[in-house]
This record gives sequence, C-alpha cells and structure tokens, in this order.
Amino acid sequence: MQSKETDKGGTPLVIEYYYKVAPGAGAEWLALYKKNHNPVLQQLMKEGILQSEKLYERRFHSETPAWDFKIVMVWRDWAALEEAHYRDPQIKLELYPDQEELARQEKRRWEITTGHWDDVLKEVPLE
Repeated sequence: MQSKETDKGGTPLVIEYYYKVAPGAGAEWLALYKKNHNPVLQQLMKEGILQSEKLYERRFHSETPAWDFKIVMVWRDWAALEEAHYRDPQIKLELYPDQEELARQEKRRWEITTGHWDDVLKEVPLE
C-alpha cells in the first residue's frame, strides 16, 4: 500500500467500509446509519471534504467475506480524513441537539454490528 506521504498531492482517496450485523438486525442498523451517521457525511460533502458516498447491500448470501453493508466513500485526499475527524464533533452538535440520544442510538448501532473493517484502495494504472 502506498504511504500517506506519497498520496498527499490532492489525489482522491477511496475507502470501502464493511459492516456485518447481527442476524435480523439489518433494517435497524440501516435506519440508525441513515438517521445518525449519514447526515454528518452529507455535511462533509457540502464542505468538500468528502466527494461521494455510496451504500451497498449484498444481493446474495455469501459466507466470505462476510458483510451485510458496504459503504464506498471517496475522500478529497488524505488530509480530508484528518479534517473530517476534527469537524465530526462540531457537525454532530449542530445536527443533533440531544447528544445523549445520539450517543444512545450510535451505541445501539455498534452493539448490533458484529464485524467491521475498512479497505483503503490504491488505483493501479492499466497502462
């Protein structure tokens, strides 16, 4: 994998985020994601930090790799990840006046998440 240092030239960064959820909890997980996490990402897109976000659900069952939801995000560049990290708390304060309820719901989303991993992708030129 290419290091952060060599990718800093404003090159977009693609990350795939995978989530495995408890059996029967897919609809609840998705509702919590859309309600509490996606609006933060939408704000990051408005600010130009995040370029795009797409959510996928498996069409067919598969044993491995075992995931139920995949989110593909294209970040402006490596620096955007750090910027998002610092903006996240402020955006949450602006979007969610009841911080205790937000924390409770996000805790629940992670309770029903049985597996999670990220894949940082590096495009390989074909020519």
